[in-house]
Amino acid sequence: SAEIERRVQAALDDLSPLERAAFTLRHYEGRSIDEIGAALGLGTSAAKHSVFRAVKKLRVALAPLRSQES
Repeated sequence: SAEIERRVQAALDDLSPLERAAFTLRHYEGRSIDEIGAALGLGTSAAKHSVFRAVKKLRVALAPLRSQES
């Protein structure tokens, strides 16, 4: 629905630019962690942590949507 799309976009907008880029490359473009690191000028560990932090923040921000579905 439009409300869900709005909330997801707002949650993405709240991420840091690095987290947003890492998340987008991983989950929208299907890039590997190594590819993300190369694209963003990060080592593998830093790229992995950026994706992890983004996912963690999005889960928290979007948790109310999950509880509404139940």
